[in-house]
Amino acid sequence: MRVKRLTKTQLDIIARQTLEKTAEAGLQNARKNLPYIKKTILDLTPEAGPGVTDAAIIVSAGPSLHRKQPTRAILTSKFKGAVVAVDGSLGYCLRNGLVPDYVVTVDPHATRIIRWFGDTKLAHREADDYFQRQDLDPALNREEAARNQELIELVNRHGRSIKVIISTSVSEEIALRCLEAGMELYWWNPLYDDYDKPKSYSQQAYKLTKAPCMVTGGNCGTSAWVFAHAILHSKQTALLGMDLSYPPGTSIQNTQYYKEMVELFGDRAEEAFIRIYNPYLKQTWFTDPTYYWYRQSLLELARQADCSTYNCTEGGILFGKGIKFIPLKDFLNKFS
Repeated sequence: MRVKRLTKTQLDIIARQTLEKTAEAGLQNARKNLPYIKKTILDLTPEAGPGVTDAAIIVSAGPSLHRKQPTRAILTSKFKGAVVAVDGSLGYCLRNGLVPDYVVTVDPHATRIIRWFGDTKLAHREADDYFQRQDLDPALNREEAARNQELIELVNRHGRSIKVIISTSVSEEIALRCLEAGMELYWWNPLYDDYDKPKSYSQQAYKLTKAPCMVTGGNCGTSAWVFAHAILHSKQTALLGMDLSYPPGTSIQNTQYYKEMVELFGDRAEEAFIRIYNPYLKQTWFTDPTYYWYRQSLLELARQADCSTYNCTEGGILFGKGIKFIPLKDFLNKFS
């Protein structure tokens, strides 16, 4: 087993780089999104169901989602809590008959994130191997045009049943695509930085949009967890597909931030990956510094929260104080 422990300074550098990369783009997108901001997450009233109402399942988009195929178990259990998908898992859910109550989206990328909703302009995009070289959604790795059209039709068919928890930072195209599919939009701002600092990005975003700010932990999966806790008041939250790492045997060329790692470390990029032994799985998975920072951020949030978090991913590296690492069937048996 080899575990590199990143220092607080190194983690702060990663956080600062993430901020610099996303904040300016996010604010530009927020200005373009102003005409569509009608409701915010504060306008949401969680619907009371006949069964468990304070439980939620977060469906993230890590490789274990496709390795474990959890949708059948959720559907057959008749789970009564909220199902919250990240944008990257929406296609997987819909193809497998699970229509989430909410989908969360936050990344400001101009062209990639729209793919999760079915890209009506895909034929006119510049070539991008982002989806082909990794397993965020294996269905998009092959027959690209056909699977994209399938996703367009699925989102159009089920859109009116899904509420979009949409960050002001996302591309205007996503807002338009969701509206086209009949989805309800509930807006929020990422908490980019310390709101109280003069001219902070968070303060600028709030003054511009008047949408509430929410912690993201740097990624969509953690944003979904925060949403479930802070807005849906979930006291029992299960995580699926929250690997924040890569399975043993994955080529580093097929990892999400491979190109960024090469830019930073050159031909020593492989040395920058961190290997972590998961005692529950008795396996060693590996991660990159960005995903490791996401892991540490979520662990810190989970320790502070007055709710129980269950990692039912059955893969990855997210374990530690504040997280209960259990099989999905155990969670469903307890809270369905």
